[in-house]
Amino acid sequence: MRKFMRLFMIVMTFIIALFCTFFALFYMFYKPELLLDGSEYVSIGINQEYEEKGAHAYIFNREVDGVIIRGKFDNTKVGIYEIQYIYNPKFLRNMVVKERTICVTDSDAPTIILDGDEVVSIYVGSKFKEPGFKANDSYDGDLTDKVIVNGTVDVTKVGTYEIVYEVTDSSGNLYSTKRTVKVIARPTTTSKDKNGDNTLSQGSGSGVGRGIPILMYHFFYDETLGEVGLDNNYMEIHAFEEQMKYLDEEDYYFPTWQEVADFVDGKITIPEKSVVVTIDDGHKSFFRLAVPVIQKYDIKVTSFLVTSRLGDKTYENFKEKINFESHSHDMHRKGCTGGQNGIFRCINYDLGLEDLNKSIEILGSNDVIAYPYGDVTNNVLAITKAANFKVGVTTRYGKAKKGMDRYQLPRVRMYKGMSFEKFKQSL
Repeated sequence: MRKFMRLFMIVMTFIIALFCTFFALFYMFYKPELLLDGSEYVSIGINQEYEEKGAHAYIFNREVDGVIIRGKFDNTKVGIYEIQYIYNPKFLRNMVVKERTICVTDSDAPTIILDGDEVVSIYVGSKFKEPGFKANDSYDGDLTDKVIVNGTVDVTKVGTYEIVYEVTDSSGNLYSTKRTVKVIARPTTTSKDKNGDNTLSQGSGSGVGRGIPILMYHFFYDETLGEVGLDNNYMEIHAFEEQMKYLDEEDYYFPTWQEVADFVDGKITIPEKSVVVTIDDGHKSFFRLAVPVIQKYDIKVTSFLVTSRLGDKTYENFKEKINFESHSHDMHRKGCTGGQNGIFRCINYDLGLEDLNKSIEILGSNDVIAYPYGDVTNNVLAITKAANFKVGVTTRYGKAKKGMDRYQLPRVRMYKGMSFEKFKQSL
């Protein structure tokens, strides 16, 4: 009997030890099963409702309660959010965690609303003023300052041009639209002159009865910086800006040099409010002070350069906005008697022509020349015409009128201390 009891105790001890070992191994290594309902990755649009599918836990294929959900997301903000599903049974050591990724996206492209018409027509030679635009996005809000504008309008050439407006929101959605600008020729009519020949008229109205003022500037200074103009050839930059602003606001027409030539030859008429702005010598104060004003008001300006003095070729950065023309290559210097003693008065014909051709080659234009020192002689005129310039301007005071010699056109000198009223009268 004792032997039996002893054997029984040994067997029971073994069974208990085996059970404890099994329970310990089960406690240490067994993991419940946790299954997500729905996808592990969910994408929703901004402000779209999200339906929580939940998750279920199983032990030995039997569903148990106690799944905890943690994590938040904001469907009003673009981003990637993580939701955790946790099952941590008290009688087991191993906690089970699953994750669901929720991506809130913005797939709506922004919009651009153009002010004015989508198709704009302007006369050749007129100024194109951007009518404006507004950009908005349902998520980012106002994106007007993010709009990129591409395309240019050459108002000197008849043609059709496209301005493209593009904006991208913070999610990378792109929107693009365009405006078409048509540069058209001015209305033309044909009439008979006193000899019975056909004469082309261009534009509307009676034309410039008192002539075209060709304004002549030279140098600039800024009195707010303590600068002082050395002589009457200087113009205070704020006075210059007031003048350019006036031309812009009053919608003055800036004729091309070909139009100036045709006007004085009696071939065309041009709008009453016409003006030509010229600035001589390409002085550093012109690039430093005047150019920003010219760009601000988008004024059509001709700058006369002595091409042998270009140095770092600063002018090349402004070719698209400013018309650079010849002030000779190297003849803006003394050397002859009479007039202003400029060498152009009496230079050898071949040397003079070579000089002008050099300036034309550098600048790429022979529309007009401003004679150095304003000197005009038969020698000057012969060389100028041989170089095929369309127009020549002097420093003589006056306006360009019909019947004048296109190679000896006067200009209206702009000077230091000129009042604004005097400026308006000069027009």
